[in-house]
Amino acid sequence: MQQRVLGAMFLAVVIALASSNALFAGSKNLKIAMILWRGETEGEKGFKDGLQALGYSVDYTTMTAGQDRKELGRLLREELEPKITDFDYIYTFGTTASQMTRDFVKDKVPQVFNIVADPVGAGIVQSMESPGGNISGASNGIPMLLQIETALKIIQFKRLGILFNPREKNSMVERQKLHDIAEKFHFGLIDLRSPPAQDTLEQNLQALIDKSVVVDAVYLSTDSFIVSNAKLVGSKLREAKVKSFGSIQTYVENGSLMGVVPDYHKLGKAAASIVDRHQKGEKLHSIPIEITKEPTLMINKTTADLLQITVSEDILKRAVLVE
Repeated sequence: MQQRVLGAMFLAVVIALASSNALFAGSKNLKIAMILWRGETEGEKGFKDGLQALGYSVDYTTMTAGQDRKELGRLLREELEPKITDFDYIYTFGTTASQMTRDFVKDKVPQVFNIVADPVGAGIVQSMESPGGNISGASNGIPMLLQIETALKIIQFKRLGILFNPREKNSMVERQKLHDIAEKFHFGLIDLRSPPAQDTLEQNLQALIDKSVVVDAVYLSTDSFIVSNAKLVGSKLREAKVKSFGSIQTYVENGSLMGVVPDYHKLGKAAASIVDRHQKGEKLHSIPIEITKEPTLMINKTTADLLQITVSEDILKRAVLVE
């Protein structure tokens, strides 16, 4: 009799474990909508690589707004909403896409964002430690204080231009941060407003070349419009022989002098880890925002040589040089 009871108990445990494993295996198959602002970046590649490494099989549906708010609104209304409950997660890239998607979805589906410089300042989450709502994500933000302090170890400036898109919330947040610390470091800030219109951006760059606007250096905001024009911006700033820096690797690779930058691929993997934690039972609203813990100082050697800037050996030892 005792053997039968023990056998029945053993069988019950086996069935329970099998059911548990089946449930977990089912969670390994996901459907994710990707709402992108300017096409796939290393952030998305890192997200996909991260989920694959964690053992997930994912069916992705990608929607790209092409840096157009109207198109983003159309995608949300016409493409996402009719099948929103089909998705396990909505992944969003950038401040604008993440902000508009959050307002549209209203916590109906878990949202994981990536490459949002200041999610609190942009009103996407309540705090970096406790996002609140059915949302969490990864931030590419580099502290402005660190960016300025690092730049001043390599270059000096009293008049700092800021090339930014006034229609982008993220750009305006960065501009305000620069204003807040300008007095401490004794420099003036010169606005180079560049809304998403190619002719306006080119006019601002030409003004730096012909010296109708005079600055000692230029800060490049993390706005997607400016980033997508990194090659033009880098070449024109070289032509103007103006020092420049920003917290995006693409800027430095395309001619900007320097920047303290995050690794988009690693941030994508960090965003994937949030999905994994959520799948294992944690609530998104209590999963802290992932940040860049060890940003990289990157210097464009060709630009440094062109501007006749000498970088100390101490700084060179911890910097990544690009041509």
